[in-house]
Amino acid sequence: MGLLLSGQTIFSNSDALDPDFVPKLLPHREGQQQYIAYAIKMLFAGRNGKTLLIRGSSGIGKTAATKRVLMDLEEAEDSEKVPQVFVNCWTQNTTFKILTHICHSLGFKFTHNMNTSEVLVKIKEILKSKNGLAVAFDEIDKAEDYDFLYSLSEEIPKKTIILITNDFGWGEDLDPRVKSRLMPELVEFPEYTYAETENILKERVKYAFYQGVWDAEAIKRIAEQAYKFRDVRIGVVMLRVAGEIAEMSASKKVKLEHAEKAIAKTDAIKIKASTDLTDDERFILDLCKIHAGKIFGEFFAEYVKAGGKKSDRTVKRILDKLENRKLIKQEAVTEGLQGRSSKIIYIGFEKKLNEF
Repeated sequence: MGLLLSGQTIFSNSDALDPDFVPKLLPHREGQQQYIAYAIKMLFAGRNGKTLLIRGSSGIGKTAATKRVLMDLEEAEDSEKVPQVFVNCWTQNTTFKILTHICHSLGFKFTHNMNTSEVLVKIKEILKSKNGLAVAFDEIDKAEDYDFLYSLSEEIPKKTIILITNDFGWGEDLDPRVKSRLMPELVEFPEYTYAETENILKERVKYAFYQGVWDAEAIKRIAEQAYKFRDVRIGVVMLRVAGEIAEMSASKKVKLEHAEKAIAKTDAIKIKASTDLTDDERFILDLCKIHAGKIFGEFFAEYVKAGGKKSDRTVKRILDKLENRKLIKQEAVTEGLQGRSSKIIYIGFEKKLNEF
């Protein structure tokens, strides 16, 4: 009668709902994946590769698409010719940590008593017998320094460097010597449309649940919420929660009522978790909370007073990004002789899903 028996489950592969899961097919990112793959395949042909700047907001497939390409190339028959390394600059955030991670990924682990220069020499030695190196730097904006980029660009003759960020202004303040070496090609990841969001969640349901488990209206409801956040990852979390609620109810189907309960249960999901923000963005957001209600000119004066070093143009761009992520609002006002300006209204991370 539609009830699960003890020991039965509606999940065929719950791992497919984990944050680190990378599906075999990434719908609506085929063009970007093909170009990333092309930039790496150049190395297999004995040519120098490219430097790519992969840019877009959070939760729209930048990291997953890159990881999928690297995983597929690792399965190629001659993959040992071009080692592929993935670096998360949130955890490996200094030149020494990053080069050490690359060295370990290339198979040499005995770096305990080595300094940065020695690690780089070892990397070069390993790569002498290879066609080149493909290395992806996720969250590149979280790195504390960028000497490693100069070193890799200067010292490794054949390489493809992939730089992934959700910071649309990243690179503006790079050391000119690093910038001139990189000359990256931009690969844009636009936000998913609603139809694309729903399609991606339907595909993930196929990976994670047995066929026919989900009612169409339940998926549609969760897709609507994920689209409001412009973040597919939130939708994936809600798929898991809705499935668990259905299973706890001994239901063989995930229905609209389970989706609604999942949305309510995950109400505390914050808009774009604070770890997605760069240090500059977090600093400016904190100032927005303190100086809410001020117009931009007044706010920028407070920013400088608090030790901020960015130009007014850069600060305005960061405010625009925070507004795009619904963390603040900039309300147009008329201020006498100053003409039109914008008043900053703080929202922060406490907004809940059902408030949008």
